[in-house]
Amino acid sequence: MAWLTASEVDRIKAQLKVDEGFDDKIYLDSVGLRTFGIGHLIKEGDPEYKLEVGTSIGQDRIDSAFVQDFNEAAALTKEIYPECETWPSEVKEIIVNMAFNLGGRLKGFKNLAKALEKRNWTTAADEMKNSKWYGQVKSRGERLVSRMRAVKDK
Repeated sequence: MAWLTASEVDRIKAQLKVDEGFDDKIYLDSVGLRTFGIGHLIKEGDPEYKLEVGTSIGQDRIDSAFVQDFNEAAALTKEIYPECETWPSEVKEIIVNMAFNLGGRLKGFKNLAKALEKRNWTTAADEMKNSKWYGQVKSRGERLVSRMRAVKDK
């Protein structure tokens, strides 16, 4: 992840802890999927796959799942947007946050991709707002769109 500085990584992780929340037990997320820790969606192959909602998860496992999920979000961002390393820090942080939340569904944001490629941050904010995702994530979407609108580098 050489394209992200240590301070960018720290800021993204801190924001994700706020946006995703934290629970040391398995819970159902906003769309009813089993989750734990800092927004870790339980997938087949995870040791927790067959555990019931309400089961406690240890801090070491929560930490390792978060690091893995963060690294996957950063790698996905770079895969979708190869030019992302040239973006202002604020844009990198916003899009990695979205990748963490959306996973591969971020690839479906075609108009957002066009705006990012053109470094048109205002249009990027408009495209973020004009999405199903925006309605699902409520204050997170409002905050990320506002942050994108404030980016001045064109």
